[in-house]
Amino acid sequence: MEKQTYRKDTISQAINKNISLKRKMFFFLYNVFGKFLPRTTMPYSFGSRHIRAYLVKNFIDACGANLRIEPGVTLSPMVAIGSHCFIGENCRLQGKVILGNDALIAQNVNMVAFNHRFERLDIPIRSQGENFGTIKINDDVWIGVNAIILNNVSIGNHAVIGAGSVVTRDVPDWAIVGGVPAKIIRYRELYSKNE
Repeated sequence: MEKQTYRKDTISQAINKNISLKRKMFFFLYNVFGKFLPRTTMPYSFGSRHIRAYLVKNFIDACGANLRIEPGVTLSPMVAIGSHCFIGENCRLQGKVILGNDALIAQNVNMVAFNHRFERLDIPIRSQGENFGTIKINDDVWIGVNAIILNNVSIGNHAVIGAGSVVTRDVPDWAIVGGVPAKIIRYRELYSKNE
């Protein structure tokens, strides 16, 4: 996990320092046009899946093959997405978020890789800046509807995050977690046809 950094910059200032004009243009096009195209399963979608994927691939840090992204998804340019990923409607991936291959992200999932600072008591919280970190989702992870993944969390390979969970700590490989805050319920086991 990367070390947490403290900056007083806003997210938009941080983004504007490190992104080319071409990436800014695709970011703009996605946010005013691409994210509002119809769902990919609608008969009148007319290639909206491919248009959204094309726009996203051109403004985020990295993107693998076969991305499926649904309407209403908000992405930071600092996001990296692996191959064969699905991101459901109205998800929000803000800050530095890294998705591995075969990630399955259900609707309304929030991943926020920054947080407000609040240590000082002599100035308002809004004036203290933000803590920037990284969220890492490894390969073959399923995140259920309305889950929230907070700053500096790593989710292991093959893990399942239950619907409505708030993940505040790292999740090990093969774990199934749920609740607020999320706790390990059990581990996934190999399926045996003889049972």
